[in-house]
Amino acid sequence: MDRIQTHRYSLSVTTPTVDYSDKAEWILDTGATYFVCPNRAWFSSFEKVDGCYTVMSDDHPCNIEGMGTLRIKMFDEIVRELKEVRYAPQLKRNLISVGALKALGLVISIRDSVLKMIKGSMVVMKGIRRENLYYLKGSTVTGQVETSSFSDDGCTKV
Repeated sequence: MDRIQTHRYSLSVTTPTVDYSDKAEWILDTGATYFVCPNRAWFSSFEKVDGCYTVMSDDHPCNIEGMGTLRIKMFDEIVRELKEVRYAPQLKRNLISVGALKALGLVISIRDSVLKMIKGSMVVMKGIRRENLYYLKGSTVTGQVETSSFSDDGCTKV
């Protein structure tokens, strides 16, 4: 007898009661199981998936329609890739899972309303507390990214 395998994930979303909402903002969420984004156009790579869903904190299912990579310019102007981001068009917020980052070896530090994700001695991500949530200090990069590097001859190469 063949079994049909269904993927079920758990996700907790807490939306603050505030009168503003920037759909471009990312929330550093300690309750999220993984990275989630409702904006398909932001993905730099994408793979469609079928039959996957997540269960929200109020027990209703939310479809996961794909997974891919996003690029985010951090507080220090460095563009980093966020991989294995789930595409869930029904969500209203972008979530970065603090737990998933910890599983990758990053260390969390919270002090004076600033959350920092640290790898070795380098601060990789920073979030600022607002209405009891930590919002990423950074922005999603769409389209082509220009990069520059410094060489020993004093010239900047693009």
